[in-house]
Amino acid sequence: MNANLALLESAVMFAMAGSVLALSTYVTLWTGLLSFATVSFAAIGAFTSTWMASHSGISWPLATLGGMVTGALTGLLVGYLFRRLSSHWLALATVALVLITQVLVVNLGFTGGAFGKVVPYKLTFWQMLLVLIIVCVVLVLLTRSKFGMAAAATREDPRVAAALGIPVQRVYLTAFAISGGIGAIGGTMEASQLSFINSDTFYVNLAVTAVASVVLGGAFYWLGSIVGAVVFTGLPVYINQYVSNGQEIVNGILLVAIIIWLPGGLIDPMRWQRGRDRRRQRGSPAAQAGQPLPAGGPAGGPAGAPTLERTE
Repeated sequence: MNANLALLESAVMFAMAGSVLALSTYVTLWTGLLSFATVSFAAIGAFTSTWMASHSGISWPLATLGGMVTGALTGLLVGYLFRRLSSHWLALATVALVLITQVLVVNLGFTGGAFGKVVPYKLTFWQMLLVLIIVCVVLVLLTRSKFGMAAAATREDPRVAAALGIPVQRVYLTAFAISGGIGAIGGTMEASQLSFINSDTFYVNLAVTAVASVVLGGAFYWLGSIVGAVVFTGLPVYINQYVSNGQEIVNGILLVAIIIWLPGGLIDPMRWQRGRDRRRQRGSPAAQAGQPLPAGGPAGGPAGAPTLERTE
């Protein structure tokens, strides 16, 4: 029983680390950019914090802060270098960045080279939860800020956003910087649970998992990244004790199921709005009287469109 509880706790802690990595990916996708660079940011945060804690003897919060600053600066640099790329070209460029990061990890001295590094700190369950809550609070504040509105407008149509006076390039740079900082924190959390990191720890498969967590959890709301990470990171870790290669099997089944039946992701506010509109239509006097509704909804507009009510 104790072993099962310990495994469940480990799965939840890996899910929390995966949630922070997914949120890092979400920030760039928020602006309409598909980026796999989160893994590079995670590697920078993990190796920087490990080196600082090993050689300076500082506590993990300060080491994590150092990794976060380094990751944010790296994100700013990556955003500047890739500022003219978009769509699949940006995705390919960030995949190449992940490959370059692995080569650098093998050849740089402070990373331990091919031998890797032992992580000198271990975050507890409550420390991991606290870090995740802080990241979520930051994203909530960003959602309500000018950056959040500019990011949403840029995602919908960058040209229209630029015509409205939104500095699109600055929004992209800011998103990469924020993604870099959050990704570095996620890398620190991941390293804490693994206790040992090397060039194979942060690789393309982790980037794919982070992107899948965001897209299939719900790409239009930050909570979807957390739900997706729990499903695609925490659940397979727990199932591995019962089924060999359980992570690959569960991820494959969930990917197919969500793509077919929930194309908007597990957390989809737009789907919820459409459901509320349909229930409102069924409860309208015309529907109760058996009269056919207009083709597009109560007001004759597009199907599922929210209705406008006059206020006196």
